[in-house]
Amino acid sequence: MRLFLALLALVSLLSAHDLVHRVSHSECIAVSFAYADQSDFSYQAYELYAPGETIPYQVGRTDKTSSLCFRPTKQGVWTLKAFGEDGHGASVEITVNEHLALSGYAQPLYEKFQKIFVGLALIFALFCTLYLYKKRRSK
Repeated sequence: MRLFLALLALVSLLSAHDLVHRVSHSECIAVSFAYADQSDFSYQAYELYAPGETIPYQVGRTDKTSSLCFRPTKQGVWTLKAFGEDGHGASVEITVNEHLALSGYAQPLYEKFQKIFVGLALIFALFCTLYLYKKRRSK
């Protein structure tokens, strides 16, 4: 009986040093980064803040594909800050709804209206070219 109790105590001590893990499939929000020229932002640091929190909910580095994932635990606007080693960085506000699913995210002004800016620049360049061509022919 003593031997059994000693073995039981030894086994219970062994489990204290075990690392338990669980793999699950649940709703997560994935964020991908890239530089403007579409080059990768892999292995760069980031901090994720829950709504109303000043201590990061999650810190780490982006993965090989320049992405990260997190599973929100409460509704509100989450703030994600990413920092590149070359000084580039971004702050993204991600809105999570009451079902802890993605509701939306804020885009920088340039990204939001990028197509309009490019279209206006092309139209401006076309009219400048035509104006210079016409002015040169009139001389």
